[in-house]
Amino acid sequence: MSGGQKICMTDSVGRMLFSVPDGDIIRMLYGNGEDYFAVCHYLDETHAEIDGVRYAVREFAQRMERNKISYAPA
Repeated sequence: MSGGQKICMTDSVGRMLFSVPDGDIIRMLYGNGEDYFAVCHYLDETHAEIDGVRYAVREFAQRMERNKISYAPA
């Protein structure tokens, strides 16, 4: 983990859900009961690299909502 940066995870309209430290892991829960763990890296206040893919945090939230995947700190 580097420099104490925190990634503020939001929902698709920008309401903060939780934050995770740079380099930490989130758990994604799929509708079929399976789960997946992804490493998150801070890019800037509104962007993060999640499982190797760069996202605007709200874009990630929209994608998760569209695919009916919930997520939380691991």
